[in-house]
Amino acid sequence: MDESRDTSAGKERAEGSAFLRVGTTAAAACLIAGSIVGLGAMGALATPGSAYSDVTASGAVSTADEQPKAALPSYTEADLAAFATSAYADDALNLAVVWETTPEDARGKAGAKILAGVALPFGADEATTMSYTPDQQRTAFQYSFDTYPQLLALATAWGSGDMIEAKAEMGAVLLAHQSLPALPATVTNDQALRAFQLAGFDDSDAVKLAGLWQTDTYSAIVRAGGEILAGKDLPL
Repeated sequence: MDESRDTSAGKERAEGSAFLRVGTTAAAACLIAGSIVGLGAMGALATPGSAYSDVTASGAVSTADEQPKAALPSYTEADLAAFATSAYADDALNLAVVWETTPEDARGKAGAKILAGVALPFGADEATTMSYTPDQQRTAFQYSFDTYPQLLALATAWGSGDMIEAKAEMGAVLLAHQSLPALPATVTNDQALRAFQLAGFDDSDAVKLAGLWQTDTYSAIVRAGGEILAGKDLPL
């Protein structure tokens, strides 16, 4: 997997457009309450009864900028119970990124291995001290926050310089079993400006918006940042 930090405006804007058009305004509004310049809130594996010898890898593929998806197998209740009562019960996310599968799949797969006496990729007390790649870190973040407004709101509050870096940094926190910082109650002008930049928009976009909204470019950027964080489309 390419672990380079591709921060081009085209890439981020394409990603943003894909997410912003799936109706995630409500999710973003639940994250952050407050307004900015009168705008919205910122808001195959074991089958029942099978032996572990029948378990194979799921083959899920993740990328740095897409929510990983896989056709999930089914596991027995015994597999899931074995995982839930094991010393690995809090490590589903860590196992998921190592196995390139989903946390749900990882629970069943790990439980089946535990019942079969097969070792897992790390010891029961080693999940938080493992060395994870930037791609695994980004995947961990995306499993927890899968809408663009959510991702952008967190990256903005985090103060990151670009989205790819933000995903890796925050994914590392989650893999260490730590909590991400709380989001601010309101959006500041600086955060709105950062959101505009993180979403991949530039000065030429600001000029176009200023003309459409009949305002200066600074005010247009602040307004646009607030709308992006609320999950709204910009008129561009």
